[in-house]
Amino acid sequence: MASAPATHLILFIASLVLAVAIAGTVVMEVNSMSDVIDNRGSSVSEEIGTEIEIINDEGTSEGTYNDGSILTLFVKNTGSESLSVDERSVDVLVDGSYIPNGDIDSVERVDADSNSWRPGGVVEVEIHLDGIDVEGDTDITVITSGSEDTIRIHVPEE
Repeated sequence: MASAPATHLILFIASLVLAVAIAGTVVMEVNSMSDVIDNRGSSVSEEIGTEIEIINDEGTSEGTYNDGSILTLFVKNTGSESLSVDERSVDVLVDGSYIPNGDIDSVERVDADSNSWRPGGVVEVEIHLDGIDVEGDTDITVITSGSEDTIRIHVPEE
């Protein structure tokens, strides 16, 4: 009869140890998920604040496509975050073909003498198109910091 309370006490202590172990694991996982959600939220917030717009005239290819191999784009930062101004931070697609960063000749501020692309600022992106035929209706996409914009120009056949 004395062994029954001892058995109950051992089972009670074992169940408490198991409950504490499970609770500790759950708390650690909840903290880990909370950190992931905070990081993702910050990233999404930054992407929301990053918006660009290509401000070239879509009605004409003049001024956009020059000399048969140079593509000049004017891109405005319409978001609320400052962006980087360099060739490595901008990706360009011409009719779905990726233009390597080495073919982007320059990314320069045209409205201010600054290395920071502040909201409202405009950059000139100059691209050398070696080996890419640009004729007829042409889609040009600029991507930077998770934001993108596309224009369609018509390039007359030569």
